[in-house]
Amino acid sequence: MTYPKLINKDLKNNSFEYDGGDLWVREDVSFWDDQEICWNSDIVDFIKNTNNIRNFLWKINYTIPYAIQIDGLGPNQEYKVKKDNKFFSKNVEFNSTNLNIISDVLLFEPKLISDFINKLDGLKKVNISINSMEPSVFDIEEDNWIKDGLKNPNWEIAMFDPADPNDLNDIKFIRKNIDPSIKFDFIHLGKTELEILKDHSII
Repeated sequence: MTYPKLINKDLKNNSFEYDGGDLWVREDVSFWDDQEICWNSDIVDFIKNTNNIRNFLWKINYTIPYAIQIDGLGPNQEYKVKKDNKFFSKNVEFNSTNLNIISDVLLFEPKLISDFINKLDGLKKVNISINSMEPSVFDIEEDNWIKDGLKNPNWEIAMFDPADPNDLNDIKFIRKNIDPSIKFDFIHLGKTELEILKDHSII
């Protein structure tokens, strides 16, 4: 089976839910590649063909084993999936006045992101954070477990960094092309990075 697979497209609620498969059974999974497939297959067309958005959800479901479940198994060998092996990444969610997005989304074309933001009815604030699987229950840092423990060397999450000229130029473009009253909150950034954003009138 090819992943990610769209399993729930609810245009009444503007919801796109994908099955990303199992991060042990699949071979060398790239989170970025998974997002790009979703983006190019469905999300871009939705943005281009929708004028007014009152709510929105884009999430990818994954199953992730614990170490004890795959102890002694060969690479990519199937195990018994239980309820507590089910996790998800909530890439974008818009409810009421708040847009929550993960940093990875900022790697996409800034004009499309600006267009999307401009179509969100009642938006007042954009919250940007690094991706974290939900629910968060791992004893070790989850990305290390996915990358090293589950043998997915290409698994990476993006971290928006305004010290990077490309990241800064992208967010400046977005800021310039949306309603100036919309606030930004970069949840994962430290004092130095936030000062850069203040110097460029992003926040």
